[in-house]
Amino acid sequence: MTVVPFRKHESWNAQSREELASTYRDAIFDHIRAHTVGTNINPTTLLTTDYLNHFNEVVMMLEMLPSAPGELAADLADWNPVSYEEHFDESGFRDKALAVTAYENAPLEIREAFDLAVADLDQEMVLALQEVQKLVNLGNVGDLQSLCGKWVPELQSLIMHVATIVNGELGDGAKVDADAHASDEAQAAVDALFD
Repeated sequence: MTVVPFRKHESWNAQSREELASTYRDAIFDHIRAHTVGTNINPTTLLTTDYLNHFNEVVMMLEMLPSAPGELAADLADWNPVSYEEHFDESGFRDKALAVTAYENAPLEIREAFDLAVADLDQEMVLALQEVQKLVNLGNVGDLQSLCGKWVPELQSLIMHVATIVNGELGDGAKVDADAHASDEAQAAVDALFD
């Protein structure tokens, strides 16, 4: 049996390709969204706040650090940023495979806003932990309490910003429209069919 490779049909124009791509993206989005029922995954953004546990745990340790620097400093020193996918690959989250697939197919504007906000949070978290570690190494508990008191609300604010994106706000008060979605991966897959 001879397999004939799929070829772009001559009569298909850019509009019909875009309509097909849009239909494909909509079908993928709707399929994934249907699987979010009964999970922690937001059906509009296809993201979950479970990822934020990675950051919330550090903030809780920073709150307790001045009273127990010897016990908590090593855990804080071991913290590293992890991507959304890495977090779920290593977690016990029941729907972790769905969480990763949903993230990969989240609406483009949501993914971009989310990834930028997480990059900011990662950067600030690393900076905070570097500053805290210096004081822990010096044994300066008085300044440590002040520094943790400065960083905790700043980091909580950044975490809250990421959470608002996960829950469907882009940060400027604009709500996410569940039907206005596009995924780079889905678009690339469809485009590849026609090239």
